[in-house]
Amino acid sequence: MKYIQKGKEPQNFSGWKATQKSLGVNYAAYKYLSNPEKAAVHNSLLSEQGYICCYCCKSVDQSNSHIEHLDPQSKTDAELSVEYTNMLASCGRDTNKPEYCWPEYCGNKKGDLAIGVSPLQANCEEFFNYSSIGEILPTANNLAHQKDAHTTIEVLGLNHFDLTEGRKQAFEALEGITQEEAELLAQVCQQMNAQGRYQPFCNAVLYFLKNYFGVS
Repeated sequence: MKYIQKGKEPQNFSGWKATQKSLGVNYAAYKYLSNPEKAAVHNSLLSEQGYICCYCCKSVDQSNSHIEHLDPQSKTDAELSVEYTNMLASCGRDTNKPEYCWPEYCGNKKGDLAIGVSPLQANCEEFFNYSSIGEILPTANNLAHQKDAHTTIEVLGLNHFDLTEGRKQAFEALEGITQEEAELLAQVCQQMNAQGRYQPFCNAVLYFLKNYFGVS
């Protein structure tokens, strides 16, 4: 998980909400949101996240992600369902596959359950560490964080084979790099590239570099 700093919602989305509210508060609900406003929101979420999933940090784009509600729609009122600060972009959707083939992790697995750690928490990355085989684990030296981290890992299925294998492969790609290369890669992991994208699993790779190469 990587901290997401929310930006401003798309202007046409703000206009849509104002129009819907004029029809009655219940009409300003997510179930009524459609294109082009829905696509604008989706693209805005992907852009502010650097095109990585809000939960697992694998690479995503509009074709293989969906708009995720941090507080589930089923447990919120109509107005909160279209609150931009409650929206994220999660992996899981895949327009090239039937819905029953979509992976059961992140937003697809979360459903109506609550998670203990939110990617909107500035210190969310402190709750987790990673093993050399790609597992995500609660931070062992912080008992206050362990329960929330464990709940989040379980609810989101963050140790699904696809994700652990992806992180493991990212770690294996670091074998044989020099200390100088490790320092440069650590800088890459902390910022978006020229296309506005983060490196896949950047948070896990950065953890690996700090703990196995001692980069700052």
